[in-house]
Amino acid sequence: AEYKDLMASNTAAKEVLLFAKNRLNKFYNPKLYVPPPEAQLSEEERITVNMGGTLAPTTLGGIAGTGIGASLAQVRSDTSGRAAPPPPPETFGPYQKKGQET
Repeated sequence: AEYKDLMASNTAAKEVLLFAKNRLNKFYNPKLYVPPPEAQLSEEERITVNMGGTLAPTTLGGIAGTGIGASLAQVRSDTSGRAAPPPPPETFGPYQKKGQET
């Protein structure tokens, strides 16, 4: 079960990276950009579009409407047994403007 979860999250991460790479190619290297495939319309939808109508918007879902599954999960280690972090180091003191130097 753990292996399947790992492979699913790796696949989702690879999809996100490929999507981002393609989007960057669209702007920086248009020769390598691969446009998304055209949506296949049913016969009824084709008739509606040919008669001048509009189709209802379809949402892909996933991450930001890309169709990429949102199966990426953040993993956090258990911090309940840890001590609090040490205080921050000392600094130069309170901020003073240049005209107020003594």
